[in-house]
Amino acid sequence: MTPPTEVGDPNLQVDGFRRSLSEFSTGVTVITTSVNGERFGLTSNSFASVSLAPPLILWSIRRESTSFPAFAGCSHFAVNILADDQIALSQRFAKSGPGKFSDVACGTGKGNAPLLSGVAATFECASSQAYDGGDHLILIGEVLRYHRYDRQPLLFVKGRYAVSADHPGSRVFVGNEQAAPRENGGERVLSNLMIRAYSSIAARLEQGRQSAGLGLTLMQARLLRAAAASPDRTLDQLMPELLLDFNASQSLLESVVSLGLIVVDERGRVGLTKEGDERVQAVVAHAEANEETMFRGIAGSDLDTVRRVLDTMVQGM
Repeated sequence: MTPPTEVGDPNLQVDGFRRSLSEFSTGVTVITTSVNGERFGLTSNSFASVSLAPPLILWSIRRESTSFPAFAGCSHFAVNILADDQIALSQRFAKSGPGKFSDVACGTGKGNAPLLSGVAATFECASSQAYDGGDHLILIGEVLRYHRYDRQPLLFVKGRYAVSADHPGSRVFVGNEQAAPRENGGERVLSNLMIRAYSSIAARLEQGRQSAGLGLTLMQARLLRAAAASPDRTLDQLMPELLLDFNASQSLLESVVSLGLIVVDERGRVGLTKEGDERVQAVVAHAEANEETMFRGIAGSDLDTVRRVLDTMVQGM
């Protein structure tokens, strides 16, 4: 049996426990409600189906959340399942503070709970039961009405956002030939192909980083690269490149600060230490060396074209 990467008592090794929980992939939701005319919303990945008859769902809210009193006492709430192009919306509702609904298109559901636009699905719920869940309160809702849209859902796993893709083992074969991908199945959509290509490259590089002894996870390396590319940005400004919600980004930042690779000044600006700069150079050198191997079968002119196209896209966004 392969030995575990981490093992421990969840009461003592809290960070390791959290990383182990993140191995379970989930969708991303924004839970909303309205109390006395004031709208509340927060990002959650604790949503789960409970029962079809009666139609029940559940989610949990942290007791320390500023929205806790509103959701603990509301009569209705809505579950908005985000689509794969709504990372910014997830990050917005993951933060505490006012103004979350500013310039956000939404309708009104049962009990005046806000229904966000552009989502994959919504569930309008009546608050049914609540149960103690330690530092969380578990809320069960009875679904009164649902809406499903033709959108791809946003996923969250290993502390970062993800999108769904067909598993290679589930692809359909006709005789000895693999069936051609459906026109609307995403295989011909450029952004999907770029995501799949990046995922494949990132997995190879992360495996190589571990065997090379660089001691960084994929996300730690990404944060160092982002900080090196644009110095003196705050964590909020770096989040779009990390593709993480605020809590995961904060945890990631704390991990590299504890390694002595990054410092944060009194204005919240993120900068590399001398050791961090040296580690970034090692990561870049490792990536360049591995790319020579990974892209060996691709003509140099084709790679130059890809670089030009990607540079143009980055500069134009």
